[in-house]
Amino acid sequence: MEGIAGIVYTDVFQVEELINPMLESLKHRGKTRDQATFKNFQIGACGRPLLRGDQENIVIALDGKLTNQVALRQELNRIGSPPSPNATDQELILYLYEWKGVDCIEKLEGEFAFAILDNQKERLVLVRDRIGRKPLYWYNDGKMFLFGSELKAILASTIVPQTPSLEAIASYLYFGYIPQDLSPIKGVNKLLPGHYLQYNRNHSMTIHSYWSYSSYFENKHAGRLEGALDELDGLIQNSANKRLGNTRPVGVFLTGGLGSASVAHYLQKGKARPPLSGFTTCFQGQNEVDMGAAIEMAGELSIPCQSEMITPGNFFDELVQIAWYLDEPLADPNVKAMWNLAKNSSKKVSQVFSGMGSDELLAGHSRYSTEELGHRTSPLYTLKRSLYRMMIPFLHALPPQTAFQFLKKARTDPWEFAFLRNNALLTEKQLASCSPALAHYFDPEVFLQKFHNLSRIKSKVDSYLYFDVKTRLPDSYVLQVERTTAAHGLDWETPYLDRGVVEFLAGLPEPDELSEKETARFLKTLLKDIFPEQLLNRPKRTRKDFLKPWMKDPQIHSIFELLSKGTLIENNLISPSWLSFQLQNPAYLAQSFRILFGLLMLEIWFRLYINRPIALTPPSLSVTDLLTEFS
Repeated sequence: MEGIAGIVYTDVFQVEELINPMLESLKHRGKTRDQATFKNFQIGACGRPLLRGDQENIVIALDGKLTNQVALRQELNRIGSPPSPNATDQELILYLYEWKGVDCIEKLEGEFAFAILDNQKERLVLVRDRIGRKPLYWYNDGKMFLFGSELKAILASTIVPQTPSLEAIASYLYFGYIPQDLSPIKGVNKLLPGHYLQYNRNHSMTIHSYWSYSSYFENKHAGRLEGALDELDGLIQNSANKRLGNTRPVGVFLTGGLGSASVAHYLQKGKARPPLSGFTTCFQGQNEVDMGAAIEMAGELSIPCQSEMITPGNFFDELVQIAWYLDEPLADPNVKAMWNLAKNSSKKVSQVFSGMGSDELLAGHSRYSTEELGHRTSPLYTLKRSLYRMMIPFLHALPPQTAFQFLKKARTDPWEFAFLRNNALLTEKQLASCSPALAHYFDPEVFLQKFHNLSRIKSKVDSYLYFDVKTRLPDSYVLQVERTTAAHGLDWETPYLDRGVVEFLAGLPEPDELSEKETARFLKTLLKDIFPEQLLNRPKRTRKDFLKPWMKDPQIHSIFELLSKGTLIENNLISPSWLSFQLQNPAYLAQSFRILFGLLMLEIWFRLYINRPIALTPPSLSVTDLLTEFS
């Protein structure tokens, strides 16, 4: 893991050393530091030196790595520009950029975010990988441009005001994470996965997509399913093989699901066959069965497995540090489990694998099933949409606002909207009660139109998978594991997020509707001779009441009660009466723990990123100390 950052100043007379605090805030991603300045461009990196071309015409800062080095070397040999035998990933990118310019991006595969400072053309190019494994933020006020691997790097420059984005905060209250290109700081954006940004010295800027995930759903694999599964088996095996480093042993995060267990299986049967160590955790009284399944799967593979149980007594330990590393608020209590897994595994290994993405790519979760969606996918939705569409020719006779509402309903896919609502932290109605001041900043139907207009995807199940791969996966799941593993110096590998695997799985046929027993059906077929039936057919269900019994614990409840005197209440972002009702009636909502935890993480984030100057190192405060420091 590395960190990159940079600034484009207004002109050469404004250049300062603001890059230093930016890199200082990223030092947990790499101790070594390097930087370069050309006119009013400044670029820096932590963990890996910058690569400078001949006469420093091109400077490259890379976070991450390529996974198709062999193919790139062959391509360069073909055009008569053979790289040196020991050429690094940065050198390969440099050679390709010199040959094809920004078009070279399409040839790169892996998990990466990188910046190219082209001194000759006086431009800066920022690139983020297709899935969003590596983070990249940017800010542009029309005069100055900043970018960084983490949000705190941009804020550490002191150029960007620490002003919350109300649109992003409202989106967070709906999703439980901040989706797409939004960030919690006003004016700061995330570069979307599969996109590149070009910033020129004349202050013009453009953003382009270089990869379309939805296009791979159009042509489904023809022929016998057995042949497709054989090809998938080879793709996953190859993806696991090429991600193995030279260090031994290797760790595997085991969750009790088929995704993580399958990764351990593929590592074992690969040519390298590194010694493996499994790591798993659970929450006391809540999901011990998952930890038991993880241990059982490790036993089937003869892998030693270290387990740990999180209790109400230690749940809040290091939560302030976790929030600092995350950069963004996150309403998923499992971030504590990921932190502990990263912390424990870093004591024994430096490289760790996980099954990240298997659920979203292979429909491995019951949230895609008719059992969980239930009546929310009633044919009534389709009938209502048809009626709205019938009204379109007559909209000119209606008031503009009314016409807009009809048009919005007509263009919204009812199945996608139902899926969105079914997985929300707070529904529209709940959001309006929780935060009357923010509710109007977010409209789920507008969000779907802006980011997920999926006319080319016909299957309902495919549309659910697409949404999660484009939104929930990078903005919640990947974010928390990337930040927690980086915090502990781990090289985190995700075989299922390989480009070849992702594109191939988009072409596997999924039905219009999916029963719970059909979830992860392709993976179950691949692993039917590896694990016993009771492990293969364990349903992976959404636990909307997860950790709800912990609300009765006095220590847990006392922490949540501190929210009533917090920054969110003081700034009128959360309704005091609504919060009071939640605290006094925790049984009212099944997901009350997750909602209150989400508010707690937002409160901690406000105190770290809005109320005080950005700390360049993680604070050592406890949750109680942070929430009571000004009382």
